[in-house]
Amino acid sequence: MKFQFFRFYALIVLAAALLIWSFNHIYSATQEPAKNYQVDIDFFFKGYNKTINPESADHQLPLFNTIDANTLVLPSDIQMLLNDGHVIAVANEVGDTYYYKKHHDTNSLTQFGPFKDVQKESDIAPYIIPLFYSSLACLLLLMMRPIFRDLQKLQQDAAEFGRKPQPMQRSIKESSNIYPLANSFYAMSNKILSFIQMNKDLSRTISHEIRTPLARMKFMLEIISPNIKSSQKQRMQNDIVEIESLVSDYLSFAKVENETDNIHRALYPIKNFLQEVHEKFSIYEQEITISCQSDDVKVYFDKQSLSIAIQNLLTNALRFSKEAISLKFQLDKGFCVLSVEDDGPGVGDKGETLMQPFSRENIKEQNHKGFGLGLYIVRKVAIWHEGEFIISQSNQLGGAKMQLCWPNRP
Repeated sequence: MKFQFFRFYALIVLAAALLIWSFNHIYSATQEPAKNYQVDIDFFFKGYNKTINPESADHQLPLFNTIDANTLVLPSDIQMLLNDGHVIAVANEVGDTYYYKKHHDTNSLTQFGPFKDVQKESDIAPYIIPLFYSSLACLLLLMMRPIFRDLQKLQQDAAEFGRKPQPMQRSIKESSNIYPLANSFYAMSNKILSFIQMNKDLSRTISHEIRTPLARMKFMLEIISPNIKSSQKQRMQNDIVEIESLVSDYLSFAKVENETDNIHRALYPIKNFLQEVHEKFSIYEQEITISCQSDDVKVYFDKQSLSIAIQNLLTNALRFSKEAISLKFQLDKGFCVLSVEDDGPGVGDKGETLMQPFSRENIKEQNHKGFGLGLYIVRKVAIWHEGEFIISQSNQLGGAKMQLCWPNRP
């Protein structure tokens, strides 16, 4: 990347130097016209008009005079030109110009003048400075535009890769100044694709290679159950359930990590949807009361992912609650607010930690074995819905309050 930086820096310096050199010559040409011995004819007419009407002209008519050569002190090189018969021009302290020519075989000079030094301002002189800065700005724009154009392409590639990870076409050329950055990004995207594919293969392996032996273990347990103690049977069943729970948690984690392109938000009646989820947990209401309240409105959400999120929240609440759980939904100023509260011990200041994958803070307290992925999955669902997942203390029941918020738009 250092090579691209110094190359771009040198290019800017050289281009700016060339531009300044060019405009310096143009400006000098307009401000300092070349001296010559040609006289504007209007100068004589103005001098002649003064002899007729003295108030009509601002200078006198040039005249020829003869002066002594010793009265004019000149540099040696100019004196040599005069001695060789050349005409020279000399300007006095007030800006009047006189022309001199030496007489042959005499020590006298012919003087012709005076001539006023009339400076004619160039028509383009006032525009030189603005034109210079405008050209410098255009130069910088032309040199920086390819960089920002390539950065925009790279940004679009990154956004597209984030929406749907897939092999990327290299849209940045090797001659670009940001090619090292783009090359690193493309290499990183290939590694991410490899990890995603490896994760998918691992999920398939777990699904097939572990669940099949579990099914055989269940079958064998039923066969040998008459010949073993009930406590031993119960222990083996608990171990099988634990393994199945771990496999289920991991597969859910792999799903939310790799299948984000299957999320489709549509308009559904939220009250009916929550009632369906609530009925699935009605079997627990003999021990814990689960209330469900919802506004009777239609909102935008993805049924499958939100159902998983709510079930994870209710399952988590069942582990900690004592008597009551509250499931509530309301539409507040264009935002959907879904909350699950319980009367358990609460989470204290561990809210952010519990949302991280493989967090086992609450698992240790409840002597429950698992990966700690439930709340992380809820957080991912919130992100898919362009919302947020908030964990706080419940003012209503005194335990934990899990709140899922997202904008009500497709």
